[in-house]
Amino acid sequence: MSHSYYYDLEAMQGGVDDHRHREVIGGLWEEIGALQMSFLLAQGLKPEHRLMDVGCGSLRLGVKAIPYLEANRYYGTDLNEILIRAGYERELSPEMQARVPMSHFGVNEDFGFDFLDQKMDVAIAQSVFTHLPLNYLRRCLNNLAPHMNQGGRFFVTYFECREGQNLFSPIEQPNGGVITHDYQDPFHYRRADLSFAVEADQWGFEPIGDWNHPRGQQMACFRKL
Repeated sequence: MSHSYYYDLEAMQGGVDDHRHREVIGGLWEEIGALQMSFLLAQGLKPEHRLMDVGCGSLRLGVKAIPYLEANRYYGTDLNEILIRAGYERELSPEMQARVPMSHFGVNEDFGFDFLDQKMDVAIAQSVFTHLPLNYLRRCLNNLAPHMNQGGRFFVTYFECREGQNLFSPIEQPNGGVITHDYQDPFHYRRADLSFAVEADQWGFEPIGDWNHPRGQQMACFRKL
């Protein structure tokens, strides 16, 4: 049994075949894509930066970031090649495709980044670890660390179990009213859990908190040491 429906490749293929590549990654295509881009710009993303989109899916962020970044500066990874190809072929104009080759996309289930030919300045995982147990984040941090420039930042969204809330009971998140759990998708975590996932010689942990996500996801930052 997989932890998340994103691992159901047959369902993902069916969604792409039905031209629902925007919906199967959670919908709110325009709203969340614009929110991510606005957040990254506010955090200092520059055209010359190299950006890694972890869980890029069908390129909801990519369609915003690729025109802004200099050519060959956007990278993505996802466990579903079918979603990446749908985004690349259906959402990117020929001009945008010319700015990012398919070799800039990695496909794997275990957060491998060995396909990267350059070190990254910025990375983001939006609504990835909301669907996965904590050790997936630990693995991602460990594997990504050698591919980040010193001082580079990895932004991660999560559902939070706040002070005074019972970690082991379902929690109704603010805004979207999503019900989260400690042991099943969608997952919630304490801030201390995210800090616990860090290897002290690789990353520093910097909580950010609310960033106006429509479903109440919070933001955390991991800074490469």
